[in-house]
Amino acid sequence: MLIYEKILVVVAILVVMTLLRKAVARFVSRKSVEKQVGAKRTLYVIKTLDLLLAGLGILLALSFLGIGMGDLGIFLGSMVALLGVGLFAQWSILSNVTASIIVFFFFPYRIGDHVKILDSENTVEGTIQEIALFHVILSDKDHNTVTFPNSMVFQKAVVIQAQKVLDEEEEQG
Repeated sequence: MLIYEKILVVVAILVVMTLLRKAVARFVSRKSVEKQVGAKRTLYVIKTLDLLLAGLGILLALSFLGIGMGDLGIFLGSMVALLGVGLFAQWSILSNVTASIIVFFFFPYRIGDHVKILDSENTVEGTIQEIALFHVILSDKDHNTVTFPNSMVFQKAVVIQAQKVLDEEEEQG
């Protein structure tokens, strides 16, 4: 393959990846409107998926430029090993980001809902103030701010309390 053909293929890959990234951003935005998700949370998910797609596009482009997968594999393997050693104690970062994306698409609660996260000895209850990239921020009945990691929210039972029940509790208390 001649050099200009390789460049043409790389440009085509970059164009396709750009269109794909925009399509994913539109899809996530549409889902966020359907689920009434805040703009900040939507931006977290779009940026995370955008970064993954950009990395995939770069890998594809490099492979068509003639950089052997063996060489690229050695380089990426070394980088992953260094990153793995550096983040070994912080493994929860990746699990929280992944859980945040899953929570975005599949969980039925949103900002303003009053929830109880059942965790045997550490049950947490409050109103959701924000669902961030790494954690859910709740405000309890004493107006304290409570954070709970997304990965734990994903693993624990979450009870969404109906507004009617909350109104009755306020009237009694």
